[in-house]
Amino acid sequence: MFMDKVRDLRKLVLPAFLLIGLAAFLVSDSQAVSAQEPAGRMISVTGQAEIYVKPDVATISFGVETNGATAQEAQQLNAAAMNKVIAALQGQGIAKENIQTSNFSLYPVYETQPVADRLYGKQVLSGYRCNNTVSVRVKDIGNIGGIIDAAVSSGATNVNSIVFGVLDSKKYEDQMLAQAVTNARHKAEVIARAAGVNITGISKISDGYVSVSSVRGAVKMISDMAVEATPIEPGEVVITGSVRIDFTF
Repeated sequence: MFMDKVRDLRKLVLPAFLLIGLAAFLVSDSQAVSAQEPAGRMISVTGQAEIYVKPDVATISFGVETNGATAQEAQQLNAAAMNKVIAALQGQGIAKENIQTSNFSLYPVYETQPVADRLYGKQVLSGYRCNNTVSVRVKDIGNIGGIIDAAVSSGATNVNSIVFGVLDSKKYEDQMLAQAVTNARHKAEVIARAAGVNITGISKISDGYVSVSSVRGAVKMISDMAVEATPIEPGEVVITGSVRIDFTF
C-alpha cells in the first residue's frame, strides 16, 4: 500500500517539475530574443546650419628670429627686436592684454664641415638661433594692413598667420542650433517618405555645437622692399551649427 502511494506521488510531482522547467525555458528564451531585437526602428541624421557674417576681430601671429655666436647673444638680440615690435603694435592702438607670447625657442645651430678621411663630414656648432612669436588680437579690422606694416618695419621677420572671427558668436548659437534641428527633421522626413514610413517621434538628441571659421580673406606678405600698404581683405567667416538626432518610425 505504501509503495503504491509513493508511485502515485511521483506521477503528480514529476509532471509538475516538467511544467516548471518548461515555463522557465520559455521565459529565458523569450528574454534572449527580446534582448537581440532592437529597441525601436530609427532614422539617424545629422542636422546642419550655417551663416556667413563679416568678422569684427582678427588674430595675427608675428615672429622675430635672430642668430648669435652665443645663446646669450641670440636671446638678447631677439629681446631687443621683439620689444620694438611690441612697442610698434601698441603704437597702433593694440592694448597690452591683447598681445600674448605664443612661442619661444632658443637652440644651437650646427653646420656640416667636410673631413678628408671620412665619407661624411662632422657637425660643428656654428651659433645659436632664437625665435619669439606673439599672437595679437586686433579689433580694428580696417587697420590690419597698417598693423602688419608697422610690425614688419619695426623688426618682425615672420607673419605666420591671420585668423578672422567674431567677438560675440554666442548671439548666433541659438539660431544655428534651432536651424540645425529643423534641417535634421527635414532630412529624416525625406528619408522616411522615400522608405514608405512615417516619423513617429524622437528617440535621442545628441548635444550640438557651434563653430566659427574663416572662409575668405587674404594676406599679401611683405617684402623688405615693399613701399605700399599691405592689402587685407577680411571677407566673411562662417558660423556652423550641428546636431545629431535619432527619429523613430
